[in-house]
Amino acid sequence: MKAARDASARVLLLDDAQYPKKLRRIPNPPRLLYVRGNLAPEVRRIAVVGAREVGESGLALAHEFGDMFARAGVEVVSGGARGIDAAAHEGALWGQGTSIAVLGSGIDVVYPSDNRRLFDRLANGGGALVSELAPGTQPMPRNFPRRNRTVAGLSDAVVVVRAAQRSGALITAAHATAQNIPVYAVPGDPADPRAEGPNGLLREGKAKLATGPADVLTDLGWPIPMAPPVDDASHSAVPASNETGKRPDTDTEIIDATGAKLWRLLDERTPAHVDDLALRAQIPAREALGKLAELELKGIVVQRPGKYFLRR
Repeated sequence: MKAARDASARVLLLDDAQYPKKLRRIPNPPRLLYVRGNLAPEVRRIAVVGAREVGESGLALAHEFGDMFARAGVEVVSGGARGIDAAAHEGALWGQGTSIAVLGSGIDVVYPSDNRRLFDRLANGGGALVSELAPGTQPMPRNFPRRNRTVAGLSDAVVVVRAAQRSGALITAAHATAQNIPVYAVPGDPADPRAEGPNGLLREGKAKLATGPADVLTDLGWPIPMAPPVDDASHSAVPASNETGKRPDTDTEIIDATGAKLWRLLDERTPAHVDDLALRAQIPAREALGKLAELELKGIVVQRPGKYFLRR
């Protein structure tokens, strides 16, 4: 118990009133959970899962699912890994919602290590980190099927975005099916190995088709949120001006390709955190921060406290 307290976590036993009711109903539920943050006993939750190594389109899809689910008042569950998991968590935060990361390690072991800031934002932002493993437990391969069972058990539905044929995301889907939890799959390019998992689920009738998050919400009978207000100028191809007063004719006149990609991800009204931008641009956070600093010097990006950025 001291180790849990040292990790700012609490312990929930199976018979505790705060133990999630959905999880209690699965076969052989975890006898205890270590929780850092807020794990509500009964809220609407959807798991968004998939591959660690995935292209930009897959990351964007996972982010979109997390964002809309959050705006619909649905808590997003995933496994805290790189790739689809992290993008879904980030999307939920972007949508000003909450998200649960179920870990395949002890509650005090940050894995992957470069998700430390993301984990802090989840736990401090109304969501939680959850593990059934004792503090200090390292992320061994045998831990992840158990983690995947808990991801499914916490959720009202599971969405597989991108996954290879042999993927932990498909284990999560199998657990969901065994627990009578609906499974949805996002179809992908047949030439993409990371689309083999969801395409296979659809082909075998093991999942329902989800071309976007609205499909899932509609099928569950849950309301679809209104789109957030968007200033058309914030999505123009180039900024109206920079500090020199010159309007660039193309993104390449702003800065190099990486800087242009980051600039296109920014909005004029909603700040984006550097970690989220780095994830969506598929570059290290340190590189993203450096490029954003260059854009700031050119007068086309504004930095806010906490490493949040806006278009100018």
